[in-house]
Amino acid sequence: MLSNSLIAVLLIFFIAAIIAGISLYNWQSRRKKGSDSFIRGLLAIVERDDEAAIKYLKDSATQNTQNIDAYIILGDLLRQQGDVARAREIHTSLLARAFLKPQKKARIYKSLALDAVKENQYEKALDYINQAIALRADSWSKELLLDILEHLERWNDAFQVLSDLNGDGDILALYKVEYGRKFLEDDPHKARVIFKEALKYAPDCVPAMLFIGDAYASEKKMKDAVEWWTKIVEQNPKNAFIVIDRLESAYYEMGEFDRARALYGRILNAHPESDVVRLEAARILEKMGENERALNLLEQAPEDTKIISLAKARLNCIRGDAQTARKYIEKLIEQCEKPKLVCSSCGYETDEVMWRCPNCGEWKSFGI
Repeated sequence: MLSNSLIAVLLIFFIAAIIAGISLYNWQSRRKKGSDSFIRGLLAIVERDDEAAIKYLKDSATQNTQNIDAYIILGDLLRQQGDVARAREIHTSLLARAFLKPQKKARIYKSLALDAVKENQYEKALDYINQAIALRADSWSKELLLDILEHLERWNDAFQVLSDLNGDGDILALYKVEYGRKFLEDDPHKARVIFKEALKYAPDCVPAMLFIGDAYASEKKMKDAVEWWTKIVEQNPKNAFIVIDRLESAYYEMGEFDRARALYGRILNAHPESDVVRLEAARILEKMGENERALNLLEQAPEDTKIISLAKARLNCIRGDAQTARKYIEKLIEQCEKPKLVCSSCGYETDEVMWRCPNCGEWKSFGI
């Protein structure tokens, strides 16, 4: 027969087992509810119902405090809604948790980096994203790193990161250009070396050629400057507007204005559609007092664009031919009366009055 003391011990053990069972059941129940709320929160995000998503994720985090993902996503949603301080507080608090796996910790650092970016605290964002990359180097983190480095204008660092990613050569060249511009005023030779490195990644990089010319010009090496600026116009006449003033100033300084005329003539023979070059060539003729030749050159344009028509109207006014000038002006007014409508969503252009863009399907994107 069991003694009274043994019965008491067994009774206590039995009661403790019941309590433990009830606690386990409640914990599992809360965890199940937390899991349900988490799933509902994710579905609300998919449905773009941020308010519901925040509610469900808060419920999930309360019911299951071990659900790190619920806290992370909750913070991300709060940041998107503008409550960056609360988002940062949630994300920072997660770092204090023990036994975080590296992958999870990296995810927290990513969110902290985005919190900092939202507040334009790019130095702090840089620190966070570097810690994330140290734990788990994925392409998403490196893309964010590039964006942060661009905002900080750390072009050489951005170049190294993009090189490691085997990135676009055109962008690599532009990083070199931006890096070189830092030395353009104080050390034009060093700047020029960097700009020429940019051309190794994009041989037709217009900014690199432009600033190589500027570097030479700052050292009064105008012949070399003109050589590089001329490459821009010859390779792609549509970019002539970038460099045309530099060329004319250089030719004037060197006393070789005829070379400018010869250059423009060669370009127009190959690319008659280049309005910028045609206008500059006509302007030179006008300065020389050869208004008829200037007008004739404008008349040879393959298309009466607005700028060509304006130039013709101006020259006809100078010649005293008001009737012809009026003809061109009236044509311009007629063109301006029916402006092109441009979709603010995708850039689609049309002459027709529309309320819905046929290209992207957006409503009321034409401003009507």
